[in-house]
Amino acid sequence: MIKQLVHQLDFTVCAEIAVTLFAIVFAAVVIRTLLTRKAITDQQSRIVLGDGTEETS
Repeated sequence: MIKQLVHQLDFTVCAEIAVTLFAIVFAAVVIRTLLTRKAITDQQSRIVLGDGTEETS
């Protein structure tokens, strides 16, 4: 019974939904990256260096 049910399922719809979702998220990330202001990018780039701790070797 389960074999027959799985055999009758069409997984192409799932693949199309996955590709569409990936494309939407990818486009959103690219747009967000391109619209980020330089001041915010510079501030975020200093986060690692300005964490308040100093390493001495």
